[in-house]
Amino acid sequence: MLIYLCHFFTFFTGAEWWAQDFRKSIPLLGWVPLVPEIPVYGIALCLMIAFAVIPTIGSNIHNVYEVVEARKGSMLLALAMLFPFSLLLAGVLVWSYLSLSDIMRNQPHLLIIGTGFAFGFLVGRMILAHLCDEPKGLKTGMCMSLAYFPFAIANALTARLDDGNPLVDEQLVLLMYCLFTVALYMHFATSVIHEITNALGIHCFRITRKKA
Repeated sequence: MLIYLCHFFTFFTGAEWWAQDFRKSIPLLGWVPLVPEIPVYGIALCLMIAFAVIPTIGSNIHNVYEVVEARKGSMLLALAMLFPFSLLLAGVLVWSYLSLSDIMRNQPHLLIIGTGFAFGFLVGRMILAHLCDEPKGLKTGMCMSLAYFPFAIANALTARLDDGNPLVDEQLVLLMYCLFTVALYMHFATSVIHEITNALGIHCFRITRKKA
């Protein structure tokens, strides 16, 4: 909700409002002494983390804990399901750190799009595994979303070892990463839709049943 409010507010103030010192952007706070120049987006980010991100994460962990306690399960095993997501984040960070072309700074949109589809694939597989009591974790198809990172990281390493000349152009590697994750997610989504429609005997965009 806070993010949408910020977007709505930016429509009236302009993007440059967020980059100014908070004393200039918010004249009522011009009297605040002994505080270094802090852009408004820095304050907004800290407030969102404090009042949105941390409470949401805490609430989710509490909800999981209640479910685990009700089922007499293991909280440690439940938290272990976050391991694939941690590997996804670690893979992106390592790749960005090793990248000589600084993909995080120069191509953030492609990196975020690709990682977003990979994250969506992991979430979808996790939800489906819980609903259908299927195996979960890296021993399943969930690891497919992580399969691209060894190549991307190795390619970034070749650039460091070969005077900045990667084996494959990093822009192309990043584009292939996006295409790979999009294809992976679309294959997962269409497979789920196909199985549901076959099980229910219906068409995807129609409610009526298929004719025998």
